[in-house]
Amino acid sequence: MRRLPVTKSIRAAGRFGLLLLSPVLASLACTSLTETPTSSITPENFYRNETEVLGGLAGVYSQLRNTLWEYYNLSEISTDEMIVPTRGQDWYDNGRWLEIHRQLWAANSPAGLEDVNGAWVVAFTGIARANVLLAALQNVTLTDKPVIEAELRTLRGFFYYMLMDFFGGVPIVETAEIKPRPRNTRAEVFSFIETELKAARDVLPATWDAANKGRFTKGSANAILANMYLNAEVFTGTVTASGLTKGAARWADAVTTADLILNSGVYSLATDWRSTFRASNHTSPENILVVHHLNQPGLGLNFVMRALHYNQFNPSPWNGFSTLADAYNAFDAADKRREIFLIGPQVNQETGLPVNDRTGNPLVFTATINDATQATEGEGARILKWPPDPAHASENNGNDFAYFRLGEIYLIKAEAQFRLGNTAGALLALNTLRARVFTPAQPLATVTADVILKERLFELTGEAKRRQDLIRFDKYLLPFAFKLQREPYRILMPIPQTQIGANPLLEQNPGY
Repeated sequence: MRRLPVTKSIRAAGRFGLLLLSPVLASLACTSLTETPTSSITPENFYRNETEVLGGLAGVYSQLRNTLWEYYNLSEISTDEMIVPTRGQDWYDNGRWLEIHRQLWAANSPAGLEDVNGAWVVAFTGIARANVLLAALQNVTLTDKPVIEAELRTLRGFFYYMLMDFFGGVPIVETAEIKPRPRNTRAEVFSFIETELKAARDVLPATWDAANKGRFTKGSANAILANMYLNAEVFTGTVTASGLTKGAARWADAVTTADLILNSGVYSLATDWRSTFRASNHTSPENILVVHHLNQPGLGLNFVMRALHYNQFNPSPWNGFSTLADAYNAFDAADKRREIFLIGPQVNQETGLPVNDRTGNPLVFTATINDATQATEGEGARILKWPPDPAHASENNGNDFAYFRLGEIYLIKAEAQFRLGNTAGALLALNTLRARVFTPAQPLATVTADVILKERLFELTGEAKRRQDLIRFDKYLLPFAFKLQREPYRILMPIPQTQIGANPLLEQNPGY
């Protein structure tokens, strides 16, 4: 077992936290009836001091990186913002990518068994890791144990937030015991997360020092809560085969919680909007809840690989993810936020030199995709919101990914104020964001629900918010490019058949 030097830095523990925790999880999942290991690692005999506890905590944080595949992809590709077209022999993958975009998943379909099941497993793995360490902490004496417990409860709450978002009601598990459990209702999961986050935010620090950037804070807990209150009608509602019966609105709570962040004095809007996404963005004053990355093997952000053409970067990217023409064309040409898209003649992102496609012709990205089942190499504008790290290690870039940043908090407040009839307050919040991306200024004169949804598109493209937004605005199931009108129950994902087979107490979501 590799030991860490004694340090309070979660970054130092981050590289090895998964290795430290994995044997513990394995011991919980597997039981030998014939022999007793002589060097078994369990929560009772491993988490004995600060170094070992921080290693375990890093293992829980590290699971956040895994949410940037299935959870992220389903949140984006199932919407009018992103698509992964089939390009010759590339990106067919048993049809699952187009199945996601067309919202045609099922409990045992290619996307259901791969992507939907992956989102379930990743979140519950994070919850299991948090539960193991929370249990072990009861037998450890640490000066900062209350803070670590609060971090773990917030991390566990965030993983539950993702499950609630996708699946509705899921089993609430607070112990490390492995056994079949029935589903709680979606409203019960909402209440559990809310209670956990409110308790944790009273203990979490307002900030961390530079060595611990990325650890959760009061702002992190409040950002999740503000988003939950914004989506409360959906998150506490009931979904049947015929659709959603909304729960109670929590608009006032969304405003109040957003204000806790906006008035905290901890965060501020970056003057240069694009700096929030560069490889140096760990210093961004906007970051509230981030997935921390390093330009080191296995620890980096790989968004450049998903979007760029094979010849635009080293190592060769995957030339897959594209935005849709309607999303690209919605942006005003003067809006600096439109600069995230690659369109027209292309260059290598490292050398700046023009590049060709694989047939030897100049590479040109077009806004339109004529046929998503047989797209060319250059069809579809690409989202390069997180540009390559000049010091990248292979596909690993050091850009942090913010699930919540201050720009979204302004949008949450604006929408909640609008719903409460405070259009002047909503306009003020929206125009605060627009002021930094238009020269000369182009403030909005009026605000409507459609205006707010568009402003969220402009500010948050590629940030895993679009699915939630379209559901909240009753537009998720409507037709858009390469996708027809879908059934009302598809605002929830199916419970993967793999999970129902493993836990007979689970019941499938309506319609599936």
